[in-house]
Amino acid sequence: MQDTRKARLAAVIQEELSMIVPREIKDPRVPAVTFTSVEMSPDGSQATLMVAIFGGAEAAFEGKGVPPLSEKGAQLRMQDCIDGLTSATGYLRRHLAKILTVRHVPNLIFKADRGLENTMRVHDLLQQIASEPVVENDMTDVDKTSATKDSPKSSS
Repeated sequence: MQDTRKARLAAVIQEELSMIVPREIKDPRVPAVTFTSVEMSPDGSQATLMVAIFGGAEAAFEGKGVPPLSEKGAQLRMQDCIDGLTSATGYLRRHLAKILTVRHVPNLIFKADRGLENTMRVHDLLQQIASEPVVENDMTDVDKTSATKDSPKSSS
């Protein structure tokens, strides 16, 4: 399959599933998700969709009586989401068959994309560090003189 054709097919699959999943998949395991990328196999028989839970795994279940998550709990919820999407694969492929102009609709494989979660975690850590007070390291006179003596001198 040509690269441009695969790229167009991947873009259409990503766009269509981004619209249909929130509207028509009523599985409670599938919260608001984002398909961050679609990778097509060389022969076009499989499409691997990278899935991120919008707002993270905790935010997706907030207000539904679900307790806050540990890191392991977030991974389990992401796996539940992947399982829910996998169980809806037949329905999603039938929907794509009505839209796509290909002879065979690719098999859909869903994988967790943790890039967005990692980015948000790093952002939060950087904000936390920025909000901490800065402690300057005061050097005593002895430290200053020893620091200047130890520094290499340039010879002329």
